[in-house]
Order: sequence, then C-alpha cells, then structure tokens
Amino acid sequence: MRLLIATATIFTLIFSLAASASDRTAIDHAVNENPYRTNAQKARDVYRHPTETLEFFGLTPEMTVAEPSPGWYTEILGGLLRDKGTYIALNYAPDFFEDEARRTSQAAWPEAFLRDKGPMLGEQAQAKFMLTETGFAPDNSVDAILAFRAFHGWVYNGVIEDVLAEFYTALKPGGVLGIVQHRENEDSANTPSDRRGYLKESFVIAAAERAGFTLAEKNEINANPKDTKDYKIGVWALPPVLRTESDEERRAHLAIGESDRMTLKFIKP
Repeated sequence: MRLLIATATIFTLIFSLAASASDRTAIDHAVNENPYRTNAQKARDVYRHPTETLEFFGLTPEMTVAEPSPGWYTEILGGLLRDKGTYIALNYAPDFFEDEARRTSQAAWPEAFLRDKGPMLGEQAQAKFMLTETGFAPDNSVDAILAFRAFHGWVYNGVIEDVLAEFYTALKPGGVLGIVQHRENEDSANTPSDRRGYLKESFVIAAAERAGFTLAEKNEINANPKDTKDYKIGVWALPPVLRTESDEERRAHLAIGESDRMTLKFIKP
C-alpha cells in the first residue's frame, strides 16, 4: 500500500512539473513568437520582463484573465489565451465621465476594441466596463486579474476601493490579483495626492488587504535601482513617455530606463 501511495505521489509530481514546463513554454511563445507584437513593443521587454512576470503570476493558457486598462500586455495575453482561455479587457463605464462627448465615445469602446484586437485575442475575448451595477463577470468566475501600471489611476480618481471590491467579487476563490506598479520609496514624503505615478508598496498592499486579498508573494522582477524618483513631473519623465526639458536630460533618463516597479501577487482566499 505504501509503495502504491509513493508511486502515485511521484507520478503526480512529475505531471505537475510537466504541466508547469508546458505553461512556461506557452508564455515564452506568446512573448517571443507572437506575430501581433511590434518591434516597438518588443523593445520594452528588457524593462518589463513579460515572460518572468506572467510565470510569477501563475498564468496558464486555459485561464480566464481580465486586464484593466488594456495596453502593452494585451498582445501577449492574447497570444497565451487565444486558443484555450478567455481574455477580458476592462475599461471605465461611460457614466464615469462628465463630458457628454467622452461618454458617447466610451460607449462605443467595447465594439471598437474587439473589432481592432479581436483577431489576436480569439473568439472568446470580451471587452467589458468596470464599476457598473451588474459587474463585468459572474461572481467567482475569473482566474486572474492583472493590473499593469494602473493602480495609481484608480487612486487618483477616487475609485480604488470600488475597483478592488469588484475584482474580489469576480475572482474565483484562489484567484490571482497581479499588480505591477511604479514604486515610491517608503521613506519618501510624497503621497498619492502628488499624482506623480509612484505609490508606496505598503500603500498598495494595505489597499488590497482591506479589500480582502491576501499577499501571497512579492518579486523584484521589475525593480530598477537606477530610478531616482525625484523628477518633478513624476514617472512620466522616464521612458517610454520621456517628458524632458533638454537633450541632456533625455539622454540621462534613457540611461536610467523605465521606472522601479513593485510586482505583487495577491490571492482571493
């Protein structure tokens, strides 16, 4: 009996390792052999480490994954999820905006997004609004929600608690909230009200934990110790935006690279 149990355990471990290797291969393929990615996007890989980041968040090709404020990662996630999984793009609902013209244009966003991006995202892809009465997905139905450099926007717009509550409801128990965010030094006097794009890691963790999430792991994949974080305009002084006042400053900021970023993995218990 003990031999049978031990043998079964070994086979389970081997299968698990094989599955993990398969998932890593799928992520690597979505990053490096993706016909929808442009050369300009690929040039950012050295700063954003997409393969390592998605492996850290535990993504697999079969998952249902939501991406708030879709952007640079959209092509990669489409390449990973197109055949077996489901990609959900998230954006603000039209009534979030006061300007009537913006409301009208935003109402057309889901159809326009899927028309533009649909071929690379697959037939199961969706484009949904956040912060609506009905939610963007059924309760306990989403495997992972990945927020890439988006957290500060929700803080500045005063909706961080509502956004995290909606994420918590949509995620399955055991589901992942992955956050990559520009990181302020913990001893800095800067606060979210400075609106410089940087947030303290302790602030982000506290906000997620108040929403019910548990911090599972941190990673320094996207750290950049060269980032001095003392730019008047904030993170937008660095690549890829590079709002600088002189050629000399531009060269200096190009040498720094992109911002120092926290990479945090939270779990819905």
